[in-house]
This record gives sequence, C-alpha cells and structure tokens, in this order.
Amino acid sequence: MEEANVITSYATIDFSGNKLEGQIPESIGLLKALIALNLSNNAFTGHIPLSFANFGKLESLDLSSNNLSGTIPNGLGTLSFLAYINVSHNQLKGEIPQGTQITGQHKSSFEGNAGLCGLPLQESCFGSHATPTQQPEEEYEEEEQVLNWKAVAIGYGLGVMFGLAVAQVIASYKPEWLVKIACLNKRRNR
Repeated sequence: MEEANVITSYATIDFSGNKLEGQIPESIGLLKALIALNLSNNAFTGHIPLSFANFGKLESLDLSSNNLSGTIPNGLGTLSFLAYINVSHNQLKGEIPQGTQITGQHKSSFEGNAGLCGLPLQESCFGSHATPTQQPEEEYEEEEQVLNWKAVAIGYGLGVMFGLAVAQVIASYKPEWLVKIACLNKRRNR
C-alpha cells in the first residue's frame, strides 16, 4: 500500500519480531526526526537503505537478525547522535564505516556477518587479523623513549632555573653567605 503523505513526526519505531519480509523502503529516510528504529528479528532482505544517513537525530538502530545483504552505508558513520547500532546476524559484507559512533560499539553488534571487516571486529580488511590502526610494538617503544628524553630535558631545565633563582635570592640578601660557600668549595677541591 502506498501512502500519499508520509508522517514525519515519529520519534521511535519498533517493528521487531514481526516476520516482516521484503526490502526496507528507501522512503524511511524521510523520518528525519527519528530517534530510535528497531527492525530486528524479521525477514528483511536487500540492502540497508542509503537514506538512513538522513537520520540526523538517530540514537539507536537495530537491524539484527534479518537477511540484509550488501555493505553498511558510509553515511551511518557520520551520524553524530548514534549511541547504539546492531546489524549482527545478517549477510552484510565489506568494511564497517569508520566513525566515532560506530567504532565505539561492541563487536557483538557486527558479529554473524561473515563478510564484514574492520573495527571493532578483529578481522582486518587488509588481509591479517591485526587492525589497521594498531602500531607495531617497536614504534611504541621508540615513542616512549622520545617521551622519556623530553621529560628528562624538561626536568633538567627546570632544575637549573630553580637553582639559579635560589642563587640569585641568596646573592641579593646575604652576599657574604655566597662568598663563604664559594670559599669552602675551593678549599675542598684542593
């Protein structure tokens, strides 16, 4: 059934567990004020609509346990309010879009999709099981050594400055103390 007018004021839609079939309509992206969408545990097929990137206020998206295929649209990585996403147990493939909101999700939100790769999953899209953002341990050690030398240099510089300041104070108020200290050091060095 086609509707002539689409209601755009829904904040939450939960059609989970209803054995719904077919493709998710692209027109769902017109619901720009949508905050939560749950279409899990149905029999949806096809791709995740690209129009999902229009959900500027979306905080929760659950498409788990369907028969969705294709890739996760990159636009989902740009949804700044998205706190929860679950696309597990579908037939999705390709790289998981990289965005703060998506990479911060638990890996269980993407499991059950043999073709998915990238963070937060262990499967790398570059052929190994190490994630592309991981640095080898040698680079960490080199970085750590550079930081240690910077700390030493800063500490040494501050120590010299503090010593000169104390010497200045002593010289300004009690110059005879400074002369006595200097004379004692000369006698000890002989």
